[in-house]
Amino acid sequence: MNKQAILTLTICLLPFLPMQLVSAQGRRHEEKSEKVMAAKVAFITSRLNLNTSQAQQFWPVYNEFETERKKIRAQMKGLRREIKHGDANEEQLKGSIRKHFSIRQEELDLEKVYSEKFMKILSAKQVAEFYETEKEFTKLLLRRLKNRNGNPQDGQDLPD
Repeated sequence: MNKQAILTLTICLLPFLPMQLVSAQGRRHEEKSEKVMAAKVAFITSRLNLNTSQAQQFWPVYNEFETERKKIRAQMKGLRREIKHGDANEEQLKGSIRKHFSIRQEELDLEKVYSEKFMKILSAKQVAEFYETEKEFTKLLLRRLKNRNGNPQDGQDLPD
């Protein structure tokens, strides 16, 4: 092909390239999210010694909980972004602070509701361990991400 044909073809395909790249990045992100979730399920199931029946009942309820918690956390993130990037006056900031506590209360209320649901499936001991195990998984995940970015630290790592 001559240079002009290549240039014309490139110009014609240019609008489609970013969408392809974003689409590929989206798939990679989705695959990584699925891998992290699978590791989380295995980690928590193992640590809580869930039997098959408990696991089959627990994970759908947990997924509901996580979906609702993500919505609340998105509200909090939006509020922080709004405060950080806005030119709010004193009254607006007071309102934002009240909203902050209101959102935190929503998350606490959600945890209370779901802890009751969890205790219908798991023992109280398992529910208590669940919250600690979930925090531990998050710490391990963060440690692994830091290790990948060249910040090695001592400690456990996530199973592959």
